[in-house]
Amino acid sequence: MSVLYSPTSLEKGLKVLFLEHFNSEASLAPQLCHIENSESDSEKYEWLGQAPSVQEFLDERRPIPLSSTSYTITNKTWESTIVVSRADLEDNRTGSVRRRIQQMAAAAAGHQNKLVVDALINGTSDLCYDGAAFFANSHPARGDNGGFDNLLAGSGSTTAQFSADFAAAKAAMLNFLDEGGNPFHGDGVQGLTCVVPPALEKAARETLNSGMISNTSNIQVGAADLVVSPRLSDADDWYLLRTDSVRGLIFQDRIPIEFTALEGQTDTGFNRDQWRYGIRARYNVGYAHAQCAVKTVN
Repeated sequence: MSVLYSPTSLEKGLKVLFLEHFNSEASLAPQLCHIENSESDSEKYEWLGQAPSVQEFLDERRPIPLSSTSYTITNKTWESTIVVSRADLEDNRTGSVRRRIQQMAAAAAGHQNKLVVDALINGTSDLCYDGAAFFANSHPARGDNGGFDNLLAGSGSTTAQFSADFAAAKAAMLNFLDEGGNPFHGDGVQGLTCVVPPALEKAARETLNSGMISNTSNIQVGAADLVVSPRLSDADDWYLLRTDSVRGLIFQDRIPIEFTALEGQTDTGFNRDQWRYGIRARYNVGYAHAQCAVKTVN
């Protein structure tokens, strides 16, 4: 005997199913990005220039205007929609519908990660707040910082080579200066993350977890967290990101992902005997401080 699915009960059930599988891929945004809530179609970030240094109070305060830098991220609208035949539902073919909802949820969860990783991949061409590519050999001098280079040449993909390159990338980052000529990162950072392709996972894990490398004590154990992303298109390039209070990427969230349905006596339901289920969201990913990211190219 067939089961009659009411639009209300079916939509609720599929929405629950979607939410259950939406977290199937751990989100990289909270780990790697500033999360910025957006209130408009785009947001302009004027805080990316360096704040003034602390100075002695003499006769009166000496206010310094904001740095003449800004960066705008425009939100994009994203959607995914499936069409289900009402006859399939009447004939109890709900298993395929559930599988498609599960696949939609996994794709939605992965999409945000794709944007985050794409921002890293495209960082050698996409511009950041100072007018240079996010990863560049020559970021322009601003104030007293003299410019900086966050696009480094690597020495190879063995564990010993990765370990040496990791030390070089970390040292380069810590030597970046702010517009006042002071260390951008102060006296150090509390959180670093390596983002590597699968081909470099072994070298990266040994660098960050092994007590010995090439019969030498490894002083870099625990120096960074590790993210292994199959989305990285180059098997040899990798990234070192600061991921504590100051970060290099921005995830701009305008409208979170929502699950909606067109069922029953809607236009498509009545005229085409089709029910539709979809998701919609508005967000985008962009760049914050280039001083908080280093790319190593092999």
